[in-house]
Amino acid sequence: MKYFILTILFFSFSIIGYAQPFSAYTNIRNEFFIFDNGLFKNIEPLRPVSYKIGRQGIAYLDNQSIFKLYSSGSVITINDMFTTSYDISDNLMMFRSGNRISVIDGNKAILLSKLCESFKMGDSVVLFYDINKRSFNGYYDGDIIELESFLNLGENDLKFDSTVKVSDNIGAYINYNEQFKVFFNKHSEILENQPVKEFKVGRNLVGYIDINNIFKIYYKGQSYVIDPFAPKSFMVGDDLIAFQSNDGYFKIFHKGNLYTIGYFEPKYQVADRLVAFEDLNGYFKIFHEGTQTQIDIYYPEKFLIGYNSMAYVNKNNFLRLFSMGKLYDISSMSINEFRLDYDVLQYKVGFNSFKIFYNGEYYN
Repeated sequence: MKYFILTILFFSFSIIGYAQPFSAYTNIRNEFFIFDNGLFKNIEPLRPVSYKIGRQGIAYLDNQSIFKLYSSGSVITINDMFTTSYDISDNLMMFRSGNRISVIDGNKAILLSKLCESFKMGDSVVLFYDINKRSFNGYYDGDIIELESFLNLGENDLKFDSTVKVSDNIGAYINYNEQFKVFFNKHSEILENQPVKEFKVGRNLVGYIDINNIFKIYYKGQSYVIDPFAPKSFMVGDDLIAFQSNDGYFKIFHKGNLYTIGYFEPKYQVADRLVAFEDLNGYFKIFHEGTQTQIDIYYPEKFLIGYNSMAYVNKNNFLRLFSMGKLYDISSMSINEFRLDYDVLQYKVGFNSFKIFYNGEYYN
């Protein structure tokens, strides 16, 4: 086995500076192509088993299940046929070999645990339970911080699908004493000494309903009481929370400010920096960086949303894109499929013609 620590010294998975726009596809001949900042590169002659796209690179298992990473214009083999699962985000690549979990962060390869079955990863943070050490830990910016120690996890302790949640740079969990805690900037803090009824995490924030049904938001180290009553629903993103308040108002908390959108109960979705919603008149609108933009006169049944972008095909079969505050009409040709990779729109026209639109430019 060629293990990654031997090769990582010659490779830098850069997390500082400009992040390349990536996309990827497999053509009709099963060749694997990557779009990298305006260039199409054929990097594998055969279809990979799987691939995942991050802000700094693309991780994939090739046709022989060899685990590889593409970044900075190069492909490196991480290990040979030993990776059982993997993920990639804005700043981290995490992979599991048996019960051994590791991350690549910048130009560092870091072993988190030699024996771990339960973990959650965000863009730059990982929460995980180390079986050997019987400890619950947080990883951020090169450091592993012990959050809870000497644990023998029982049936109701630290359920990673319900009591432990992670987003971009923050994690929150309910510990064995039923305290509600947050892990942010390498610091662990108790938010509530009693269990909460519901919580969700997004970049820099946690939205939750406490034991008394009060709706609260933790944002960048500060706690806010938003409403004395639990909302009918709420969704979280990057520095924002959209919610339907108990008294009928649709509101958005964004970077410390609270916006009242209107007295109505809309259909809505939240992803990263966007809130897509149906307004009082049935119009399709996007909230992005404090500004509302009308997209269409109806709310579509299907659309893709993520990072700074939203894409959909309207009733006239026109592919449209909202990206970084601008609205584009992309193509009126018959679109077989389309996808968003962060702010990169990939779409397929005809039998095997893949096209890219990014930052106002077309690439064929």
